[in-house]
Amino acid sequence: MSQKMNCHRCSKQFLVIDQEESFLGDRGWPLPTQCPDCRQARRMALRNPRKLCKTTCNSCQQEIIVTFERKEGDTVYCKEHYLKWLDGSDHLL
Repeated sequence: MSQKMNCHRCSKQFLVIDQEESFLGDRGWPLPTQCPDCRQARRMALRNPRKLCKTTCNSCQQEIIVTFERKEGDTVYCKEHYLKWLDGSDHLL
């Protein structure tokens, strides 16, 4: 039967459903102590912050926006040229 638990972080009540309890128990993992919102916030805090940066495509010099700060020597393509590059190469070798 599903369990009602209180979040250790925000004290909000949340439900641990039977399937989740079974999944965690089969692996020997403990039940969550934080609500889904606090767990998601914890995961998001571990990610690198998103920063939009303007740069230019190495192929056509079109201005594009990327989600990382470009470093010297980086090759960056616009969507069109990236797809051409992707189709023209075997990247698994």
